[in-house]
Amino acid sequence: MRWLGAVQSLFFAGQIAHCMVLNGTQIVHELGSILSNGSSIYLPADADWDTETTQRFDTWHAPTYVVSVKPALTTDVQKVVRYATLHNISFLATGGGHGYSGSLGALQNGLELDLGYFNSVTVDAANNLMTVGGAVRFSDVEEPCYAVGKAFPVGACPCVGLAGASLGGGIGFYSGLYGAISDSLVSAEVITGTGALVTASESENSDLLWAIKGAGSSYGVATSLTYRVYDYLNDGYAMNADMLFSASQMSSLFTFAKSWLEKQRKELSITFSLIYVATLQEVIHASVPYALNLYEIGVEDLTAAVQYFNDTVASTAALQGVFLAFTQYAQYGFQQHPQNSSSFPYRDVAIQIDGSAASDDDVPIIDSFEREFRDRLVNISGKDELEVYMQFSHGDEGADAWFSAANVPKLRELKRRYDPLDLFRFYNSVDVD
Repeated sequence: MRWLGAVQSLFFAGQIAHCMVLNGTQIVHELGSILSNGSSIYLPADADWDTETTQRFDTWHAPTYVVSVKPALTTDVQKVVRYATLHNISFLATGGGHGYSGSLGALQNGLELDLGYFNSVTVDAANNLMTVGGAVRFSDVEEPCYAVGKAFPVGACPCVGLAGASLGGGIGFYSGLYGAISDSLVSAEVITGTGALVTASESENSDLLWAIKGAGSSYGVATSLTYRVYDYLNDGYAMNADMLFSASQMSSLFTFAKSWLEKQRKELSITFSLIYVATLQEVIHASVPYALNLYEIGVEDLTAAVQYFNDTVASTAALQGVFLAFTQYAQYGFQQHPQNSSSFPYRDVAIQIDGSAASDDDVPIIDSFEREFRDRLVNISGKDELEVYMQFSHGDEGADAWFSAANVPKLRELKRRYDPLDLFRFYNSVDVD
């Protein structure tokens, strides 16, 4: 490790076609001379590289770096962005390291802008607000909120970065109550593609606030974010019930799910996890993600799709680590916010489906099957075209599928204004014409 002077989110920059041949030692020397004393710089050969830098949660289409820079101050983040721009160095800003998309793998031998030192959490209970640094994870906010009688709509996995998740919209078990996590975002401090530090709020740069509440990874690095928090329900207690069913019972389960579509209580979330385990001993979960939105529940079509899944996976050893989740949230929380209140587009989804699979050796087989199965489900999704929650995506779907065709023109206009050099392009970017 080389000390000097920190930050995160899930925001990514640079353009691999223009990436210079990087010399990590040179970057250490040059950035080390301009960053504050609290900052740090690491090279892959350093003994503490794996423990002190943000590592991606899996290796499928992972970005690689020749150097990781952890700025201590917001001004340091600006210096890193400007330095990378000046020297034509491709980079990603990281926090939780849980970006699914294969688009991240386009960055090879780049610079990691690790927001790890931006990890503060402050809850203002009197005003129902919480301010966090760009590297804070869901698990970091639960106790501070609970301690003062407040609730916040975290996602399902505690280790995921809050900033990165919410800037892609963010969904979870509390969405039925509060909507997307981004619906609770009040303001953010963002370093844009010009290197400027701007506040995005309803009163300042409101167009940028609209954009980052769903497509934030295309516009800059969020170093600080302020969210609305809520009085907790039921004295802060929640119940989770796990039940095991065979594939032959899926018709009954989908019938049950359909019966709840118009009357699901906002406090209730339903998830069906579909996995083939010959001995029912363990669940295998890795990457190679695919996902889509369902807008209707056709019991016969979904049951037939599950039967096809079960038959194919059972007879193909390479597929027996495939995992699918069908999640159904109440519409109440999403419908509390107008469709035009943010760039998060999908407020009328019946079921979110996401899947992944294990084994580096069998990736081509897994990829082919999951793609084919996704296409099969698109045909019964209730929409003519593929639509998908951006954070679960494979990376091949495109901006219209992630952000909706209706939102893309405005998002591209804002992209040209806030990121004119198209630095932030590696994570499911709002591509420019």
